[in-house]
Amino acid sequence: MNIKFGIIGLGRISSRFAKVLKTVENVELSAVASRDLERTNKFARQYESHKVFSSYEEVINDPEVNVVYIGLTHNFHYEFAKKCLEAHKPVLCEKPLVTTQKQAVELVNLAKKNNTFLMEAMWTRCMPAYIKAQEWVKYGRIGQVKLITANFSYHVPYDPYHRLFSKETEGGSLFDVGIYPIDFAIGIVGGYPQSVTGSVQFAPNGVDEAAAFSMKFANGELANLACGFNVRAMEEAYIYGTQGRIILENCFGPQTCILCDEDGKIIEKFKKTVADGFEHQIRHCADLLRAGKIESDLIPWEDTIASAAIFDALNRQWGIS
Repeated sequence: MNIKFGIIGLGRISSRFAKVLKTVENVELSAVASRDLERTNKFARQYESHKVFSSYEEVINDPEVNVVYIGLTHNFHYEFAKKCLEAHKPVLCEKPLVTTQKQAVELVNLAKKNNTFLMEAMWTRCMPAYIKAQEWVKYGRIGQVKLITANFSYHVPYDPYHRLFSKETEGGSLFDVGIYPIDFAIGIVGGYPQSVTGSVQFAPNGVDEAAAFSMKFANGELANLACGFNVRAMEEAYIYGTQGRIILENCFGPQTCILCDEDGKIIEKFKKTVADGFEHQIRHCADLLRAGKIESDLIPWEDTIASAAIFDALNRQWGIS
């Protein structure tokens, strides 16, 4: 069974998604829409979409579309994910699904009520190297996890009109890149932090430009994390345990992970290279839909809700409403 995707919002991330979609077996691009019809037509020609629509709602309501990929800016995620679920249309929404815990809980409850597929597009969770690191932790290969360090930061010149720095589009480093180290830590620990504290650096317009924060989990695990737009920092992510450590080349799209003993001696190395990690996300989503699932086992709803709760906690500390 071919899974037919519809895409709403045709920016850079949707272009990447559509490009990779063409390389995955048994999926196809069925319909696209943006606010610019000329842009939509160009996108449809480039990525071979069957249909072109002038409104997002037309994609959502098209009976031939099996799942809608939301590639809109953050401020539209909640609105259009909700519209999809209300229409009983499966939805794969670009990260972060939403920016508050209240919205996350509401969407999850609606997905349950309407028995409709909902998945946050956290492609990291679908990467084989990340899954392997989770397995090593689960089976005690490094003993009990005690410390996680991870960051994701890149340099973007300040521009108050750019979506990354715009309050209107719910920009800021926490939502755009901070979600990666947060989700990385939650997925490795397999639980949710009891406390989170952080420091922030604001851009001139008051949007968070960079942040460093720490989380403490129920069994004493600590995570030191950072994100930002002010410097390029994409170093290796480390998972330290009582009997060893795991090293991944980054926290957002790792293709290798290394298992070491306490002294740093390599015990085992796993490597799975792919042209683009979106491939695994698309295939996972399609497989879930074929199986009639409404929730991902790799990206469970509770993890999405927990990430949104961390957003709330940090934004309260920083005075961001």
